[in-house]
Amino acid sequence: MIIYFTGTGNSGFVASRLSTLMNERLTRIDRKFYDNPEVTLADGERLIWIFPIYSWGVPPVVKSVIERIDGVPTGTPTWMVATCGDDAGYADRTFDKLVGARGMKPMGAFTVQMPNTYVTMAGFDIDPEPKALGKIEHAPKRIAEIAALILKGTPATDVIRGSFPWLKTRVVYPWFMRYQVAPRHFNVDNRCVCCGKCADSCPLSNISMEAGRPAWGDTCAFCLNCYHVCPTHAIDWKHTAARKGQYSLATLIKKLRR
Repeated sequence: MIIYFTGTGNSGFVASRLSTLMNERLTRIDRKFYDNPEVTLADGERLIWIFPIYSWGVPPVVKSVIERIDGVPTGTPTWMVATCGDDAGYADRTFDKLVGARGMKPMGAFTVQMPNTYVTMAGFDIDPEPKALGKIEHAPKRIAEIAALILKGTPATDVIRGSFPWLKTRVVYPWFMRYQVAPRHFNVDNRCVCCGKCADSCPLSNISMEAGRPAWGDTCAFCLNCYHVCPTHAIDWKHTAARKGQYSLATLIKKLRR
C-alpha cells in the first residue's frame, strides 16, 4: 500500500506513477483519513509513505498520521519516498524513528526532485520555468528506479542530503515548525473574487468561505496550495509572498506534452 500526502500535486504525481509501476493501492491523506487514520494490511504487505519534504523534515500532517495510524501489523516493511525541491537533509532518519516507534520496519528512503513550491520566506521562490520543466521531465526515470529497488525487497537508501544536513534537520526544521507553520498569518487582499478555489483545493478541508472570503482553520498542512491556486494572486502569508510566483504542475505537464 502507498499512503501519500500531496498539496500542490508533486507527491501525488510520484504516488500515482509508483502505484502504476508497482501495482500498489493508493490511500491519500485527506481530511477524512487524517481524522481517522486506519488501514487494513496483510502480514508481510509493504507500506510506502510518499510526501513532500518540509524544511528538511517530515511534514507535521504526515508525522501525526504515522503516530496515530491503526491496522499496520508489527514488522511491516516500510519505505519513505519524498519529493524535494533541492535536498532532504536527515529527514529519512526522522522518518525511520517515527515508523520504528510504531512497530514498522524501516527498509529505506528515496528522494525525487520536483519543482520548488515554497514561497513564504525570504530567498525562497518557485523555480524558473526551464528548471521546473527539467525536474518534471526527469522524474519518471527516477520513479522507475525507486520502484525497481523497492520491488527487490532489500534495504536501500538513496537520499539527496545536501550540505549541512544535521544543521538543517536538527536546527532549522524545529525552528520552522515552531515559527513558520501558522495558518493565522494567511490573509487575502481586495483582489479576492470569492471564487472558493482555495477552499475547494485544500487537502485537509481546512479553509471555509465566510461572507464569501476564505478563513483558515487550525488543521493546516501548510502546503501553500491555496496560495498557488488563487486565480488573482490575492492570498499571502505575513505579506511575504505577494510578489513571488505561483506553481501549477498541470500547466507545466501540458507544456512538456506540446
